Amino acid sequence: MCPQPWLIGVKRRTLDYVEFERPSELLDMIESKSWPYKTNREFYGCRDRALISLLYLTCGRISEVLSLTKKQFVFDEDPDFIIIKNMVVVKRKKKTKRKRRSIRDEVPLPKSGPLSPFTHFVTEYLTILRDPEVKLFKFGRHRAWQIVRFITGKWCHYFRSQGESWYGKIFSNIFALKDFVGVVDASTLSDYVKTDWKDYRDRILGRPQS
Repeated sequence: MCPQPWLIGVKRRTLDYVEFERPSELLDMIESKSWPYKTNREFYGCRDRALISLLYLTCGRISEVLSLTKKQFVFDEDPDFIIIKNMVVVKRKKKTKRKRRSIRDEVPLPKSGPLSPFTHFVTEYLTILRDPEVKLFKFGRHRAWQIVRFITGKWCHYFRSQGESWYGKIFSNIFALKDFVGVVDASTLSDYVKTDWKDYRDRILGRPQS
């Protein structure tokens, strides 16, 4: 299969040597620069920050984030989270190399805590949009790649991997993390979930769980 025209000559990125950053460092990265739009700079800057924030918060593939519409965001169901409903997951089967679609029923965006500034970028953009049926981002993968690259110097999947790394510290069970981020093979997340036996010391000793 031939690569997309805009990928010709672009070296394939690898996460083998990626340094995983704190949320505050990623926030600085997103805020450090904006595309020099000739018109509506405030609107497009807000949109671009929301795009990168969603890649990080949802651990979504770029095609999954680009498919989101405003009506999928529920603000009043949970006091601590904005919930994205029915987020499409595009999974690739290794044997056939064909993609199949499934659904993540709920993806939470925290209203407080270390990730809340990214949620704020998303809500800031959502308040501007009027039509709940229209996709949040009216462009394709090529344009998304350009935006992320220009603003951060990184690529789209970089922010997905950063999100997986962050949530890996929360979901110590690799299968729970697998379901949360929507991947087929749990082994692909092995680098993000590190278990320390000391976390289970009370169970080993037969003590009651706190």
